[in-house]
Amino acid sequence: MAGRPVDGEQAASSRSRPATSVDVARLAGVSRATVSHVLNDQVERFSADTVERVRRAAAELGYVPSAAGRALVMGRSDFIILVVPHTTFIRLQDVIEVLSTDIEDLGFTVVVHFVSRTKGTTSARLQHMIETLRPAGVVDLGGLSAADLAAVERAGCPVLPQAAPLGFNTWIGRLQARHLHSRGYTRLAYAFLSDERDDPYGQGRADAVAEFCADEGLAPPAHIHVSIDPEGARRALEWLLVLCGRPVAVACYNDEVALALVFAAKGGGLSVPDDVAVIGVERAAVGQVVSPRLTTVASNVPAALRHIRHSLVRTYGSPAVLDEISDPGEAFTVVIGETT
Repeated sequence: MAGRPVDGEQAASSRSRPATSVDVARLAGVSRATVSHVLNDQVERFSADTVERVRRAAAELGYVPSAAGRALVMGRSDFIILVVPHTTFIRLQDVIEVLSTDIEDLGFTVVVHFVSRTKGTTSARLQHMIETLRPAGVVDLGGLSAADLAAVERAGCPVLPQAAPLGFNTWIGRLQARHLHSRGYTRLAYAFLSDERDDPYGQGRADAVAEFCADEGLAPPAHIHVSIDPEGARRALEWLLVLCGRPVAVACYNDEVALALVFAAKGGGLSVPDDVAVIGVERAAVGQVVSPRLTTVASNVPAALRHIRHSLVRTYGSPAVLDEISDPGEAFTVVIGETT
């Protein structure tokens, strides 16, 4: 008759299914509560021998603590929800990659939540994620409405960054306007993207262009909305010329808008930049290989996002060594092409 399996045999048989905290407790000879405390780094009340036995047992069994269980013990999980607006953003992948790396360096795991186009569903979906994940925080890239923010705050979940003191959209708009004015243009305009996607950034940039014009004694900038198709771009440019005449210089929401206006101008027999000058944002690769080569605002993504990491450190007291918070002059620069 076979005898009872020894501990090693029990450990081997447990590998046919995911190990549980009960398995770890049995192998280590401690209670399940002790396993929970030790594996959540709450070790002050236990001897060094007990802590070592629990950790060794967990490693032997390949035990992975439940995120839900950890959230119950700690009051929060190690997840950070990154809220991304439903918007056009050429360098979105770069932004997510940089933020994910920084957040993971601080000991958290990133969950990306894309805001839905369907009105009224975002708050419910986000609230469900917060209730189930119990995240350590939410990083908002401009996708949260006032109702969303209120719901997150009611749940006791920090929204990061607590503030964006550097006013990056304001800086981008003023940088565009200042460059256009430095090239001799006195009639400025701002071109929004006409698209079904949201635009959480354009209004701040347009306001900055208007403030620059006011400061310099220039006429208020005209506003147009440009769709990324030949006919829509042509109509927008024609309307702009009715409003402003020639020459006119346009600060554009992004490089796609700028390129649409460039090709509309060339298609209409206008000179770029003599009749119509444009400056984009984001330094899309295609803008640097077309003729005329696009003038644009390029971003240093890690520098532009550094304030978010500082918010995480301020909130959770990580011992990580941080760079100084960058000023916008470090994060954004004008790449001069042939369209201004």
